[in-house]
Amino acid sequence: MLKHAFFTLGLAAMVMPAFAAEWLTDLAAAKEQAAKSGKAILVNFTGSDWCGYCIRMRRDVLEQPEFAAYAADKFVLLEVDIPRAPIPAEVREQRMQLCRQYEVTGFPTILVLNPAGEVLGGFNGARPHITAMIPLLDEARERGQQLAHAREYEGLERAKAIFAIYKDFPSNFKAPRLALQQEIALYDPQDTLGIREITAADMQMQELMAEVRAHHRNFQKQTEIFERYLAQAHPLNRDKMMERKRSVVIFPCLNVMLLNAKSVDDIIKARDYVLREAEISYPDSIKAEMIESLRNTFADPEAMFRNIQERRKR
Repeated sequence: MLKHAFFTLGLAAMVMPAFAAEWLTDLAAAKEQAAKSGKAILVNFTGSDWCGYCIRMRRDVLEQPEFAAYAADKFVLLEVDIPRAPIPAEVREQRMQLCRQYEVTGFPTILVLNPAGEVLGGFNGARPHITAMIPLLDEARERGQQLAHAREYEGLERAKAIFAIYKDFPSNFKAPRLALQQEIALYDPQDTLGIREITAADMQMQELMAEVRAHHRNFQKQTEIFERYLAQAHPLNRDKMMERKRSVVIFPCLNVMLLNAKSVDDIIKARDYVLREAEISYPDSIKAEMIESLRNTFADPEAMFRNIQERRKR
């Protein structure tokens, strides 16, 4: 059995290609190669000599033969490196411009583009193994194929096909989603699909979260902002706003109140706060269930305070 295992591993090693992936450094060249080959473009935004996560991902994933074999017939590879080591000023500015163009604010960032340079998907942060990357990369490639197919149609049929892609496009890719909204509107001038309403709702959410982020950890101010927007919430946004309020304000504030509790009375104040906010911020469909769950959590304020004190001693 052991001999068979060694034989299998040895055979796999012989079959596995031992070549390294080729990385371009020029977007125009990558687009040209992608257009000729029909591949997507995989862009690695990295800080090769200072970003620890980038260095590890390159060593453990991107330089491994498994990645080279996976990417060979699927991607043109492009590296946008912003090192600390000196490089020509014009090169650094070109790469920084690409970071601005694609709204890259942290390294490593992996983006998948079509040959025209449109973002199809990707992810932020390092991945420890290729198996953690493949689903996201394959999803982005498939989205590119769907988009190319959708653009074979004209008029409302094209708008419908792109709208189907838009609905599944990850919400954190704001610029690509906006571009799809505009394309849908162009081919659906009567707005039969309702994209204008969706666009208006998206813009309201973006404005809300920009204001909220500007007052990070100021829970009172953030609560005021949410209440102001909720009073004029677009119908598509109301439940979404309440969910964001819970995740961004209510539960972080509750955690701070509990961590800083100096008495059982402070636990009771925290309980009253979260129950009051739950009454406001949960939709009717789940409100009773969630409030009951919170009441059970705070059923014994004295025991909760003792647990907090014990944790502080550790």
